[in-house]
Amino acid sequence: MKLLKNATSPFARIAHAALIEAKIADLEIQTVDPWADEADLLASNSAGRVPCLVLDDGTGITECLLIATFAERQGKGALSASDPKSLAIAGTGIGVCDAAVQILIGRRIVSGDFADHAFDANPIAARRRRSVADGLKRLDAMVLDTPGERLDLGTIAAITALDYVELRFPGAEWISATPRLSALRELASDRPALAATRPPL
Repeated sequence: MKLLKNATSPFARIAHAALIEAKIADLEIQTVDPWADEADLLASNSAGRVPCLVLDDGTGITECLLIATFAERQGKGALSASDPKSLAIAGTGIGVCDAAVQILIGRRIVSGDFADHAFDANPIAARRRRSVADGLKRLDAMVLDTPGERLDLGTIAAITALDYVELRFPGAEWISATPRLSALRELASDRPALAATRPPL
């Protein structure tokens, strides 16, 4: 199997971490640029988005939650991707990631540059910031105080959301403290599924 991903995509990280936690064997990782319409990515996912898991027979599975579901069913690990509480946390975490990514896409549409903040004055950007901030607050209240023996999808998504927001919006004043989520991240930091997928600084 081959996972097409981008190193900083939070959705690709969730999928990759789920595959690791489920102990999917012989997984090849191919880094692609979803902004460049790379042929390998488009051949497996016409939307040109990551992540995309390409099975041995060429079947392409897209979207991180669907890949996590596949990982839970096919893997030899104990990934929990169907517990209701875990799914609620995962959904909130993915919502945070989605809102954060939409801010960056807005910046790119307006100016072509992720670092240009002109889009941030738009009311749509304000709504996305609110979604990020409120979602992180909810995650802080929802997450477990300690990681389980095996990481569940909710923990993976929550920590991914926090890491991604801090990567893309370092020191942003509109993001409140998340002491419980930050503590959980610290406790789980050496788990292979998270350590091996951590985005570059």
